[in-house]
Amino acid sequence: MKLFTWIIMGCYMLLFTFLGVILIWFAMQWLPVEGAIVWLGRVYGERNLRLACFLTGAGLILINWMIVQLTLAKLQRQKIIAFENPDGQVTVSLSAIEDFIRRSARELPEVKKLRSDVIAGKGRILVRVRVTLWSEAHIPEATERIQSLVRSRVAEMLSGIEEPIQVRVHVAEISHREEGEAQPPRREEKIHAPFRGF
Repeated sequence: MKLFTWIIMGCYMLLFTFLGVILIWFAMQWLPVEGAIVWLGRVYGERNLRLACFLTGAGLILINWMIVQLTLAKLQRQKIIAFENPDGQVTVSLSAIEDFIRRSARELPEVKKLRSDVIAGKGRILVRVRVTLWSEAHIPEATERIQSLVRSRVAEMLSGIEEPIQVRVHVAEISHREEGEAQPPRREEKIHAPFRGF
């Protein structure tokens, strides 16, 4: 599969290099217009040359479609975390982890709104958290609690992997409570034991 990818990328690079050279020649007036018109007229008049142009165009469309498919497959692979359990491979969607983090943040009374991006790289899992805090929150303590909660919940959720989890917090906004807006009651931390099966 890797060789196939390199062949497709090589064809794509050759095509765009060729088109780039033609455009540069045309811009520098190194490409004789009369010769190009004569060559195009010859191609248009001969059946074999028209067939070659048709096959080349169809091949380029096919190569373009394959590159799009390979790119989408690569992006899809980057959107999951995979690990091995005794019963087989498990894959977890990064969007599921992000939703889990958002729901877990409801336990923190200092947090008004939280959004996260999870990036699964080689040898680590990076969680970038963008948070809106209430104005009465003490920022160093609140961000430390957010990091601790996110790290522990993600580690608990993905108990089958060994990669370190890094949590970066960005306080994007500090919001004031409106008159009469009650502070949500603080929930007790629940300890969730990871499911291990039977």
